[in-house]
Amino acid sequence: MVAVERLQRIAEGREAEIFAWEEGRVLRLFRGPRTRQSLEGEMAAMRAARAVAPLVPDVFEIIELEGRPGIVMERVEGTDLITLLGRKPWMIWRAGTILGHVQAQLHEAIAPVELVPLRDRIEQACGLPGMPPEIGAGVRTLLAGLPDGDRLCHGDFHPGNMLMSPRGPVVIDWPNVTRGDPTGDYARSTLMLEMGSPPPGTPALVNILQGIGRKVIAASFRRAYTSARPVDPELLRRWRTVRMADRLAADNIPEERDVLLGMLRKALA
Repeated sequence: MVAVERLQRIAEGREAEIFAWEEGRVLRLFRGPRTRQSLEGEMAAMRAARAVAPLVPDVFEIIELEGRPGIVMERVEGTDLITLLGRKPWMIWRAGTILGHVQAQLHEAIAPVELVPLRDRIEQACGLPGMPPEIGAGVRTLLAGLPDGDRLCHGDFHPGNMLMSPRGPVVIDWPNVTRGDPTGDYARSTLMLEMGSPPPGTPALVNILQGIGRKVIAASFRRAYTSARPVDPELLRRWRTVRMADRLAADNIPEERDVLLGMLRKALA
């Protein structure tokens, strides 16, 4: 068995590390526990997305290394959009446009039936320790009136999870994928673009330009997505509120907590 410390780490995020593996492949090794069922669901989702457009790495097998679960997948050479914007900040409008077009394409994919429903994911978040009970109750009431849907919902769609490769944009990082209403997934993306904390490794220039940059990329993202898939503004408003809840409790990012609590209390008032 190969030791993790002997592998070449080529990327990392909050939930997993990416290591070079066999020829043309990488190992996405998770930091925390994952059930085999959830890993198989993630692989099925990625294959469903590939059936619609070549926007996702191919996936091969599930392994365990030093007690950590992982997925062996295709190695895609490319630079994520956050890193690219650190080098070429003038591309920010174009970056949002790419994101919007790609997410609209992914929402054409019918999700595998074995995926967790988006509604269940949010319902679970409402009961987590980080969720104030009164907010959880309000979100559950709002959630009851939202549609189910049968589309592939990535769940963490943002510039850091988009690689610009020689074959075009490729979407990575699928552990939060669910089956549900695409407007709910789109709502989560708009929320992250507007207020999400930058992931580890974000270039200094991107951090400096966050204020104006967020507005530009969010505007171009919305314009590109809605030109392909029109969105009901009232439905989007309600989905944004419930997605604030799972961002608050399920993602549990300390630097976002006060802002999200304020937004939720205002939205539920």
